[in-house]
Amino acid sequence: MYKMMPDFYEVLKVSETANFEEIKGSYKQLILQCHPDKLQQHDVADPNRRIVGEGERRSQNLSDFNAINEAWNTLKDPIKRKHYDAELLQARFQAHNNIYAHITASDMRSIQVEGSEDRGEADGDADADADKETATVWSYAYDCRCGGQYLLDGAGDPDESPGQSGLVASDAIVECSECSLVIIVKQSPTMSE
Repeated sequence: MYKMMPDFYEVLKVSETANFEEIKGSYKQLILQCHPDKLQQHDVADPNRRIVGEGERRSQNLSDFNAINEAWNTLKDPIKRKHYDAELLQARFQAHNNIYAHITASDMRSIQVEGSEDRGEADGDADADADKETATVWSYAYDCRCGGQYLLDGAGDPDESPGQSGLVASDAIVECSECSLVIIVKQSPTMSE
C-alpha cells in the first residue's frame, strides 16, 4: 500500500539522534569500504584474484556506494535532514497497522469550544473575571471505534462559522484521545488542486 522509504540512518549505521560529527565519521568509514576506485586499486594490486560472482559483488558495492552517498547528501544538510525525518516519520505511521481510517476534513464534524482569554492585566483578584473575554473556537472531531475521539483544532478566525476548507494544509496524523489508534486526515481535494 505505502512504499517504505530507505532508512538513511540504517544505511550510515548511526542512530536517528546522531550529531553531524557522528554521521560524518560513519560516512567516511563506510565510503572507503565500497568506493569503486579503492576496489579497483585492490584488483590492480592482485590481478590473479578473480572470484566467482565478482560481477555481482561489484554491482552490490556500487549499489552500496550510491546508497551511502544519497544518505550522506541528505543527512549532512540540516534542512534536508529535517524534511527527511518528517517524511520518515510519516512513512512509519502509514506502515503501521494502528491506522483506523483515512478520511478527509469534510468527514469530521465541527464542534464549538468556548474558552476565555485575558484582555489585560488585572489590578486585583476581584477584577480578574472582568478582564476575561469568552472566545469561540471551532475544533473538529471524528469518533473512534473505542468510544474516544480524534480531535483536530480548527484554523482561521475563531469566531467565524465552521468550514473545513482550510482545516488541513497537508495530510495530518491525529491520535485518538482514548486508545493507540490514529487517523490520517487528508487535505480536501479542492485544496490540493
